[in-house]
Amino acid sequence: MNTILATENGPLECNGEFELMAADGTYLAHETQTWLCRCGRSQEKPYCDGSHKTTGFSDAATPPQAPDDGVTQPPGPVRIVLRANGPLKLDGPCAVLHPTAGVLFTGNQTALCRCGHSNKKPFCDGTHRQVEFIA
Repeated sequence: MNTILATENGPLECNGEFELMAADGTYLAHETQTWLCRCGRSQEKPYCDGSHKTTGFSDAATPPQAPDDGVTQPPGPVRIVLRANGPLKLDGPCAVLHPTAGVLFTGNQTALCRCGHSNKKPFCDGTHRQVEFIA
């Protein structure tokens, strides 16, 4: 199973099969284990460079569970589209996990915050538009 763990005050730890795609559809990478930035400050976006440790990124809230999208797809890779100055759009079978809350989402489509300001972390709530996030 493909899993994405929203680490405590840190990056998204991705384990499984992931295809990273640019917003224009350009294939960027195939990853089986990687850490993606969710504080919005990495100089190596979409990858984590440890900036969360020096910028004071905090995600202390216990997030609400997102509903299962109800769509079943055969096992396979998750396509992660790096939306232009926006969230990570996931398309493919995965589970999003939290270190204390457990499973937050299982399904095939959701969007994860990468600007660091969403009030629904690790999920996107559109705040990237107000904070003028640049990826």
